[in-house]
Amino acid sequence: MTRPELDGLLFNALTAIYAFERDKVKRFELSYGQIYLLQLLRRQSPSRMSEIAYRMGMPISTTTRIVARMERMQLLERVTDETDRRAILVSLTDYGEKTVRAVEDHSFGVLSANLKDFSEDELDAFITTAQCLDRILGTRPKKSKDSKFK
Repeated sequence: MTRPELDGLLFNALTAIYAFERDKVKRFELSYGQIYLLQLLRRQSPSRMSEIAYRMGMPISTTTRIVARMERMQLLERVTDETDRRAILVSLTDYGEKTVRAVEDHSFGVLSANLKDFSEDELDAFITTAQCLDRILGTRPKKSKDSKFK
């Protein structure tokens, strides 16, 4: 594959993902970062603020502002870690859990509807690509020392 072909392929893939995510941002009236944080916490809640900042690739001060905003929206709650009083744990509220479930249900519905006409080979290719995308793009996160995320 030539460089221009690869550039075009990547641009088309990113354009599709951007449009897919932009639809969720508009539909659920949450930013991309807020949706991502809800999905992170759905997989590991509660989590330390430092772990969230690490996984989101942003300074703790920025993460703290996002979490505070989402706490005011009643999506998240912060509590002091009883085992380490210096640490803050963040978890989903019932409303946050309901919201992230709606986001993921929407994604599942869109993908299910669009994949129904794929051949078995096309479906296998999609699954393989999705499973390897972090390796393909070189974005597989390294675990921090206190990482609980998989």
